[in-house]
Amino acid sequence: MGEAVAKLGICVLLPFYNNKNSVGEVITSLAESGYKIIAVDDGSDDGSLEIVTKLREAIPETIVGLVSYRKNKGKGYALTQGFYHAWRMGFRYALTFDADGQHTVSSADALIQAASEMSSQELEGSILIGSRAKRGKDSSSRFANNFSNFWMMVQTLRKLPDTQSGCRLYPLSEVGVKHYFSTRYEFEIEVLVRGAWNGLNLVPVPIEVVYEQAERVSHFRPGKDFLRITCLNVLLTLLSPIYGYPKIVINKLQGEGRKSV
Repeated sequence: MGEAVAKLGICVLLPFYNNKNSVGEVITSLAESGYKIIAVDDGSDDGSLEIVTKLREAIPETIVGLVSYRKNKGKGYALTQGFYHAWRMGFRYALTFDADGQHTVSSADALIQAASEMSSQELEGSILIGSRAKRGKDSSSRFANNFSNFWMMVQTLRKLPDTQSGCRLYPLSEVGVKHYFSTRYEFEIEVLVRGAWNGLNLVPVPIEVVYEQAERVSHFRPGKDFLRITCLNVLLTLLSPIYGYPKIVINKLQGEGRKSV
């Protein structure tokens, strides 16, 4: 996949927060497959940053960027910082990858393969979303996924199988230079909804995940984060008929107009 990654101008964007038991292994597996990585330390205080720093010194040709700040500000904030950094470094696309070990290199490969089969125009206008066949064992996780998928359909008129996957391929020209108001897990909903409103295609790509690691750490807070996601969904749902739907129609008409020229 290394040649395709270089040709398309793709970097892996790896946000991490207190993932000392998994982040080193995740980086090593990506490095062995030829990926270029920009890591974003979201205020870790468990030794994760030290692990990544040592790896960067050992394989600087792989970890091409490292962004770090002292206070934890949330996954959404980490992603936007990474987008901006990747854009300034000249990358065209960012493949986001979770540092908790749930994603395997085959997940990244699946997105790269799908991207390679698209035209440059199609790829520039799409967000590729890794669609997990198995999305958590517990009932709360399944409910959260179904809840998010339902509201995504209401807000964008598009049905997606997995709107909570963190493994995605973003066109930086579309998402890397925009401002967002979400800073934590709800960011990954906002970026999809606003992308759809602005005419981006949301393309699901089947991927595999691993949930059984004994030391896997998740920082999702069921109470606080679910409340933040709910508040965001209320806002986006209210905006949909007065802003989102008209934008979707306008972008569709403009696209059809360009095709007929």
